Amino acid sequence: MSISTLSSRPFTRGWLVVVVALFGISTGPAAFGLASMGLVSGPLAEEFGWSLSQISGAVSLMMLSTAACMPVAGRLVDRWGPRRVLLPSLIILGVAFLLAPFIRSYWQFLALYLVMGTLAVGTNSVAYMRILSSWFDKRRGLAIGIAGSGTGLGFAYVPVLSAALVSEFGWRGNYIGLGCILLFVTLPLVYVLLKETPEEVGLKADGAEADMDAPAPVEGMSLREAMRTRDFWVLGSVFVGLAFALYGLMPHLVPLMMSRGLNETAAASIASLFGLAAFGGRLLIGFLLDKFDARKIALLFFSLSALGLFSLNFSLPYWAFIGAALLLGGSLGAEVDMLAYLISRYFGLSAFSQIFSVMFSAIMVAMGLAPLVFGLVFDQTGSYAAILALGGPICVAAIGLVLLLRPYGERRRGAALSTT
Repeated sequence: MSISTLSSRPFTRGWLVVVVALFGISTGPAAFGLASMGLVSGPLAEEFGWSLSQISGAVSLMMLSTAACMPVAGRLVDRWGPRRVLLPSLIILGVAFLLAPFIRSYWQFLALYLVMGTLAVGTNSVAYMRILSSWFDKRRGLAIGIAGSGTGLGFAYVPVLSAALVSEFGWRGNYIGLGCILLFVTLPLVYVLLKETPEEVGLKADGAEADMDAPAPVEGMSLREAMRTRDFWVLGSVFVGLAFALYGLMPHLVPLMMSRGLNETAAASIASLFGLAAFGGRLLIGFLLDKFDARKIALLFFSLSALGLFSLNFSLPYWAFIGAALLLGGSLGAEVDMLAYLISRYFGLSAFSQIFSVMFSAIMVAMGLAPLVFGLVFDQTGSYAAILALGGPICVAAIGLVLLLRPYGERRRGAALSTT
């Protein structure tokens, strides 16, 4: 079926954009960089003699540099358009993975992850979320939930894929395999199929036929106006705390499970299950966002996070670790996807990429520091117990902060665009 034929079928064309964004996000730095680290950290430590905190430090450097550059990427997306930022970033990220096998020293390892966090910053969710918010309004929550579940999808298949690549070809083969996926699968899909707005194919949001003589205005707050509201700071505080607790755990999940007596295969399966639960959770959250008040959904899923993190403080049988992985993975979709949805509803689309990128950069700081903190705690104490003990209270605090958010109004769900 040709793309022109798909364009004549509004629903089909819009959901094709969602599927491409889904796969693109699944190959981004969060999934490829974080979810594979637990499988290569052992071989890297064995070959180069680096500690777990040193290896985790590279991921932290990537996250922190991404946080610093994310507002710039958001501004460029609003000014130049998502594709002009996304496509070059994909090329850079793919090449960076292909160069990884040639590292010979720790500074080169750090430099590589610094490149992923700076020059490849456009491969993160900002560009994809801006495109999806243009394509969908009434079903924006579901569209963002499906595409945003790409991170969970990546967390599901990357540990299994990396385990197979490392087992067969070593840690170098893992980086080469991931780089090839970026350059020969993700890049062509985004280039050919991911259109920035529905107007490019004669449509408008949610698949209606576009009136090309009277295009819909893009309305909303500026970044400065948004920062004057209480909701901006509440949202930022909630999602920064959750990012620290949940993403700090991600690269350490396999070592954590192995420290509890699981073998590498069983630990990787738990990590994969975590990703599958995140994938399913994001789909569910996206569906619920279009039906119910997002604040109530946040309260439910943040509670699941708290329960899952509290449970990891205890010695558990294998089946109980499966339950914890399901709780934590299922609630993982409550962060970036819900943040993107709420920003579009509270602040509109006029400066969506800038507002989202500023908040996301703060989240990335937490995501960057957390793996390092988790690694340092383990190196100093020989256990993750001390840092895990903080996870549950952080989620409880997030629940309290959600109660401070004002209602964004039923009229915003399905309205033309949010303007206040």
